[in-house]
Amino acid sequence: MEKIGLVVDTAGDIPRDLVKEYDIREVPFYLYFEGEENVVYKENVTLLPEDFFNIMKAKKKHPRTSQPNMEDYYVVLEQLANEGYKKIIIMTLSAKFSGSNQSAQLAKDEMKVKHPDIRIEIIDTESATLGEGLQQILTAKMIRKGVLSFDEIINLLLKMRKNTHVFFTVEDLYFFYLGGRLGKGSVFLGNIMNLKPIMSIVDGETNPIERVRGRKKSLTRVADLCKELIKDINNIFVASPQAVCPEDQKFLLDYFREITGYKGEIITRIMGTTIGAHPGPGTTGICFVEMDLKGVI
Repeated sequence: MEKIGLVVDTAGDIPRDLVKEYDIREVPFYLYFEGEENVVYKENVTLLPEDFFNIMKAKKKHPRTSQPNMEDYYVVLEQLANEGYKKIIIMTLSAKFSGSNQSAQLAKDEMKVKHPDIRIEIIDTESATLGEGLQQILTAKMIRKGVLSFDEIINLLLKMRKNTHVFFTVEDLYFFYLGGRLGKGSVFLGNIMNLKPIMSIVDGETNPIERVRGRKKSLTRVADLCKELIKDINNIFVASPQAVCPEDQKFLLDYFREITGYKGEIITRIMGTTIGAHPGPGTTGICFVEMDLKGVI
């Protein structure tokens, strides 16, 4: 069995127990609040999602995020090198959302100079939150299983990112206003009419799909859109992030199971600070990968 290391950024929102179980090495994003630039948090290190959303609601200030730098990645890669790893996979947030992927590339270039015998491959997941995280978790499982070679895993990951789907909705448009994504008038009108946007992530970019009236309708619509894309219910892997709205998430997932007949595991976690900083509290959705991975995870 090949000894393969897995490095990820924290935008994938992988549950803490799985990070530990599969020895996934994380490189954190950074975050600060407007007007408080001297206080910089590290995602999952000095600021947990549960605390972050409470702070965000209390302050009503827009948080700013910044990518891991080259040194952050290099430190983790050097640790793996010292532990005897000769093959390493780095999986990042979509390059269209962040420069995390570029930082990883710079660190890889530095590693080539000092450790020319170590092979490093970087995968842009073309996704975010648990769309990214699902790919990373499945990769960790493939590495643990040990059936596939390093090259076979890389080839599979290039296909997996095209079979990853993310749909989500938000509760309060005000946080889009804080982030400069909507004008005050649009937010006011949308809230008066109780309009809830439905969005997806396609080819690494956020894609607005439609607006529906009412929270329950937006939640059921997310599940309906997922169902429309599923070809084989036996070949899907499902996850769901939520930004401090567990009851809405439960409603969504119960409805999803009802309309699809899905009886498998659904990985859940509070949405992390990197992605949750933009849509804000009340965001939830469904992420799924559809691939036949029988025998390799």
